[in-house]
Amino acid sequence: MLRNRKLTKKEENDDSTKADNVIQRKTKKFSSYKLIVFIFIIRLINSFTIQTYFQADEYYQALEPAHNFIYGYGYMTWEWKQQLRSSIHPLIYALGYKLAGENGFLIHSIPKIINAIIATSIEYNLYKFVEVYDSDYGLTTLILSLLNPFNWYVITRSFSNNLETMLTVIALRFWPWDYKLKTSSRWFISLGVGLTSCIIRPTNILIWLPLGIWLLLKADRITFKWVLVSISEVVLILCINTYLDYYFYQKLTFPLYNFLEFNVFKNLSIFYGSAPWHFYIGQAIPLMMMLYLPLMVFGIRLNVLTVTSFIYVVGFSLIEHKEFRFIYPLQPIMLYFSAIGYRKLKPRRSIIAIAIVLNICIGLFFTLVNERGVIDVIQYLQKQLQQSPTEKSIGFITPCHSTPWQSQFHDAKLDAWFLTCEPPLHLDKPSSEEISSYRDESDQFYDSPLEFLQLHLGNDLPYPEYLIIFQPLEQLIDENLGDEYYQCQRFFNSYFHWDSRRSGDIIVYCRDHRAHG
Repeated sequence: MLRNRKLTKKEENDDSTKADNVIQRKTKKFSSYKLIVFIFIIRLINSFTIQTYFQADEYYQALEPAHNFIYGYGYMTWEWKQQLRSSIHPLIYALGYKLAGENGFLIHSIPKIINAIIATSIEYNLYKFVEVYDSDYGLTTLILSLLNPFNWYVITRSFSNNLETMLTVIALRFWPWDYKLKTSSRWFISLGVGLTSCIIRPTNILIWLPLGIWLLLKADRITFKWVLVSISEVVLILCINTYLDYYFYQKLTFPLYNFLEFNVFKNLSIFYGSAPWHFYIGQAIPLMMMLYLPLMVFGIRLNVLTVTSFIYVVGFSLIEHKEFRFIYPLQPIMLYFSAIGYRKLKPRRSIIAIAIVLNICIGLFFTLVNERGVIDVIQYLQKQLQQSPTEKSIGFITPCHSTPWQSQFHDAKLDAWFLTCEPPLHLDKPSSEEISSYRDESDQFYDSPLEFLQLHLGNDLPYPEYLIIFQPLEQLIDENLGDEYYQCQRFFNSYFHWDSRRSGDIIVYCRDHRAHG
């Protein structure tokens, strides 16, 4: 028989506590959903409003190989022909193209949506990471990230560095900061995600090596079972990655080894330029942080993150070829230190308002104004090709990979060429002198433009209907090809550019058929 029993005071308190915990979990979960949606809306706007060009890898190391994988055409650079890159990154976009089919709007839109999802994951997990590591600064770090102009410029582009950063910050979020390995499943999440980040870009090991050593020194207890399960997880992920590479390349290959052979054993990465040892300290970090730089310096604490960041920067500084985005996975840690500095300094509201306006203006300038001509010209040419009932040909007399390609054109019948820049793959551990003496096709042209045109144009480089150049070559074309071509369109490209060959406007020349009677 069931009997009603009056609850004791303790039982009432326990029930009340349980109810409060349930409500708190549901509220927190709901708040997480709202935060994810909020970040995603911002980054979706960010992704769709970018009208400028940053670096060629945005297209040629992601969208082009993905487009080629699904549609059977798309420019494959030598790195993909030599199987130096992991297939994981382009396969993400290949899935998007598979869903898009032949729908032109979706072909251009789905990569932007994917980029917004990756950016959202970066910033949401950045918030969660800081909440776990130092709960006082989570929201401040997120706001600083959302208002960072470098992020507005880069975070929604199709760079492998963005995917690498996403995986890095997820792994940092689940890293066992309490150093309790036996009772925590967080380690195995962090291990899997961190390993994947290293597969995509092997240099990411510079973050996980010092953190891993520190974890082994501080861990409460390391058991044989823990070691065995960890090794098994690594082997399983490597096997899955090998299968994905086989699926993508249609042959058994190991991009990680190929990458090391090219960059370390053969040392051919210096072909793409070298920078002084202080590049990241004197240029990259100040550019990435901009107005946050004083906050970051003021907020730096001496802890394992500081030591890891130092090792990371030193490691990349020892590599001769340097680019800003190579240290992008360090951005979450730098933003965390900036949040500490911000809370310490407590700037006035007027200074905050001015800083926000400046950040917005800088972000909009680089995403809407500077270097937009190379995007505008592709959109113009695409419309011209669609409107013409006959096939049209295009020639780009520009430094290699100066514009997007089939990921924007999406035209199987495209008849187009551009000057290439293949590295000296035949050389083994070349010296600086050998590298400087080697001249790719772009170099050969810029060494002697007129002689190159006389030798190649109309021969191995057929006369196109449209000829595309940057402004520095305007006089050369007018004086030497004025009988063949006339200027039919001109687009503003940049107020300034690190490469003088790409400065000024980008100009479209149309072939004058009247010259041929």
